[in-house]
Amino acid sequence: MSDGRFSGTRTYILANWPRFLLLYLGMVAALVVVGVSAMRGWLSFIPLATAVFLILIYFMAAGIWEARQRYDFDGITPHHVLFDMGQLPATERFAYVDLGLQRPAIGLSRRLTTGQVIVIDIYNPQWTISPWLVRWRSQQPPLPADPRLSWREGNLNLLPLPDESINTIMLCHVAGEFWQDGDRAALLREAYRILKPRGQLLLAESVRSQTNWLIRGMTGFSLPTMEYWRQMLQKSGYRIRGEKNLAGLSYCVRAQKPTPAEAQQLSFKLEL
Repeated sequence: MSDGRFSGTRTYILANWPRFLLLYLGMVAALVVVGVSAMRGWLSFIPLATAVFLILIYFMAAGIWEARQRYDFDGITPHHVLFDMGQLPATERFAYVDLGLQRPAIGLSRRLTTGQVIVIDIYNPQWTISPWLVRWRSQQPPLPADPRLSWREGNLNLLPLPDESINTIMLCHVAGEFWQDGDRAALLREAYRILKPRGQLLLAESVRSQTNWLIRGMTGFSLPTMEYWRQMLQKSGYRIRGEKNLAGLSYCVRAQKPTPAEAQQLSFKLEL
């Protein structure tokens, strides 16, 4: 896998090529309208076409900026933020639930010495219908042979690990790719099953914010809120121990699975 400075951004653009192609063609069309209007003396069209060109170039630049922040090593990289929030030692063995993107998991493995990342690919085209995921997965090279990485197949209803067998599980921009609330809840419950008592779930998701509205336009309003994810975690039995808002781009949470005694005490409080 290429480790170039913009390799993550390049992969993201190729995976989302229809979006960027439409933006590019729109910019070209706007410039043509400006040129033709200037030649024909249609001066009233020039300001409108110029405004459209500037809007399209803005959304082009915003999409590239988002990709750089999420996938290139010198960006915000939410997966590394989660690693730091969990205070994971270099000897940790933890689970990373993936959708076949590979790059974040490989980046995390390089922070380990004798530790290991158990990468669980839960991609299913019936549940995660985003076309960009299909294109991203098609670009992936053969899996690297690295003892710090263990690759497994699973699904949102069955993560291939025994009950209460892992201290940490990471979900970085994964749960939000499932469109149904029930699918998201099922994944959180399955993560709860494999966590040991006092184990931690590290989750990052895009949320409704001014930043995401500026990047995505009207589609930014369709994103869940931070309160949505808080309630989803609490309903699944977790106790939130830490939160971090990454410039409105990603909402990061460290949640803990309580012990049976703590869970019983919590249920009593909820019943009051």
